Amino acid sequence: MRAIALVGGYSHASVVEEGKELAALGAPAGPCASRHVLILGAGYGGLRVALRLEKVMHRNDCEVLLIDQNDYHQYIHRIHEVAGGRTDEKEAVVPIPRLIRGKKIRFIRAKVLKIDPSNKLVETDRGTLRFDILVVALGSDTQFFGIKGLEEHSLTLRSVKSASEIRKRVEEAFVSAQGEERQLRFIVGGGGFCGTELAGELAEWLPLLARKHGMDPSRAKVVLVEMKEAILPEWNPKLAGKAAEILRSRGVELVLGKAIVEADEKGVLLSDGRRLEADLIVWVGGICGVDEISRICPVVGQRAPIDEYSEALGFPGVYVVGDCALVRDAKTGKPLPASAHIAMEQGDVVAENIYADLYRGVKRRYVPKHVGEVVSLGSRHAVGDLWGIELTGIAARMAKKLVHLAYVYSIGGFKLLMKGE
Repeated sequence: MRAIALVGGYSHASVVEEGKELAALGAPAGPCASRHVLILGAGYGGLRVALRLEKVMHRNDCEVLLIDQNDYHQYIHRIHEVAGGRTDEKEAVVPIPRLIRGKKIRFIRAKVLKIDPSNKLVETDRGTLRFDILVVALGSDTQFFGIKGLEEHSLTLRSVKSASEIRKRVEEAFVSAQGEERQLRFIVGGGGFCGTELAGELAEWLPLLARKHGMDPSRAKVVLVEMKEAILPEWNPKLAGKAAEILRSRGVELVLGKAIVEADEKGVLLSDGRRLEADLIVWVGGICGVDEISRICPVVGQRAPIDEYSEALGFPGVYVVGDCALVRDAKTGKPLPASAHIAMEQGDVVAENIYADLYRGVKRRYVPKHVGEVVSLGSRHAVGDLWGIELTGIAARMAKKLVHLAYVYSIGGFKLLMKGE
């Protein structure tokens, strides 16, 4: 009798009496009474493993159980649109029950509190689960780098809920400024993919909000702060330059080569001594793995090193997928940035390797392939690099849309596409 747990979600929850609800869940509180595949996490990596594993398993002697702290899957690649007022939050999520309808997958809403790989236990706020094979797909948290006041006085963009909070705070700033003549300033800290896309969305939305509230659009400004000398510093320099040109044409002020060294409720202090007042600070300057991953094995930046099969080093049978896995470029050996594509690609391989573990098959080596990125800068502008092909203008915008539609199809088929998700 074998239980497999794929773990994802976050651990910010109070502990419910251990085992209190497990009987109702049908999950194994003690030694397993039947074969269970336990999947805790429904992000890009965890969901991919679940769907792929259910697809390749042709026997009926295992039950797939999907567990996450939310009862919906998030299109994280669209949350900047939610934050910038372009997309409703309902369009950036899809209910998990809809995704698993008709499949041999059960879903339970629970939060992960602790992982004990030595004793093969996962503690959740609804009880403790045993496992034989574990897949950790915990995602990532925001990295504040110890900058004084930053965590307390900034918002982050890590989920649909956080995106909705940004949207609300931006709207509130305009309401509070009515009848005043002061400048509204919205600071985005971090000029990577997330920060650049958010700045593009805000640059498009703020003039509309200004007119709505009877204000001169020039009074609302987006400031994008990046400590390196260019935005999108790890990307195609030509396209990064094009993105900077577009942002500047939309009125975004780029502060490059300067770091935020302190933040308070009224603004930020830069490394050159300059102070910028702000109505809102959004920090997207870095991510790190969640704390739970460090309990499994030694980590690098809170990301777990993995072997050729995506297993945590030193823990056979414990797989790590997505943002919390330290995935290295096969040619250079350098860590690759966390991305949805890498998480999904890795999830496919891990699902096959779990199947091999169960039925004594041959494991598949995981060799990461980074196909590229498309960066949207509001609804009318985008730049991209896919499979070495540079994209701008309408081609980039179409590519961004097609990437989303392809992902929706991959998790829900034509039925999900037809529902407009």
